[in-house]
Amino acid sequence: MGIRFLATLVVAVLVSAASTARAEDTRAFSFVEVNGVELAYLEEGTGPLVVLLHGYPETARGWKPVQEKLAAAGYRVVAPNMRGYAPSGFAPDADYTVGTLGADALALIEALGEDKAVVVGHDWGATAAMSAAVTSPDTVVGLVSLTIPHPMATQPSLSLFLNAPHFIYYQFPWASWMVARNDFAHIDGIIDAWAPTFDVDRRDTTEIKKALAVEGGVEGVLGYYWSIGADPTPGTMTANPETRFAMPTLMIAGANDGALDIGLFKEGEAGFTGPYTYVELEGVGHFPQVEAPDEVAAALLMFLGTIEPWGSGTPESVQ
Repeated sequence: MGIRFLATLVVAVLVSAASTARAEDTRAFSFVEVNGVELAYLEEGTGPLVVLLHGYPETARGWKPVQEKLAAAGYRVVAPNMRGYAPSGFAPDADYTVGTLGADALALIEALGEDKAVVVGHDWGATAAMSAAVTSPDTVVGLVSLTIPHPMATQPSLSLFLNAPHFIYYQFPWASWMVARNDFAHIDGIIDAWAPTFDVDRRDTTEIKKALAVEGGVEGVLGYYWSIGADPTPGTMTANPETRFAMPTLMIAGANDGALDIGLFKEGEAGFTGPYTYVELEGVGHFPQVEAPDEVAAALLMFLGTIEPWGSGTPESVQ
């Protein structure tokens, strides 16, 4: 056999194994009633609480590699499916505003018997994390945002909507049909466009599509976009650009993000008045926790080790 053939075979086996591992993530959800809706969540580890909030199009299971590394390093790590993402419940009043999403995160922390946590969010989860942080800074002792800068940098503009036109076309009356048709092929297209350097064929989107396929699933997920403008809570597209965050903050951006101009992170830096860290990952798009989980986990662990009152004994890296 030639070397090229053997190399190709090894790569194929590794990719297949990775895809199978994702598809076979059969960890059972736990359930808790918070803020008027039942949230399903995955929990691992013991220690200081870290909450991982997913974005679109994602679910809690997308955090698995990062969650495992944080748990192994001595943290209690909880990743919920956000409201509207089955098997979590749908908002009975169709309320998917960011203020409510942030309230969900705070209520989850309380329901878990904790009074402090580091809240990590990606995409819509990041806006929810910012909302929770500004609502209860005593509870959110550390804030981490993946792919979403400070709201002062995300005020509505032509360039913003050119990079993220879905904010507009999801408002059309045929949006639900567009997302659902051809076995949710739109989801694969979104991931491909937003993570242009990531091989979408390596990404198993089964769990995402299962959440959308339940009755009302598409409407629940698109409800986030339909709620824009209904709530001026910091973190939304129409948020108050004067909001300041004093807690330690980590921002993680993919240098090849297909949904956002990462120059916006620099524009929003002044909105964080406490200790601030910015990490930019080369060759990574809009889904850092999926595309580069080792790098994201390492950045998170370094950040977590600096958080008071957790102390200097907290592990800072994984081997």
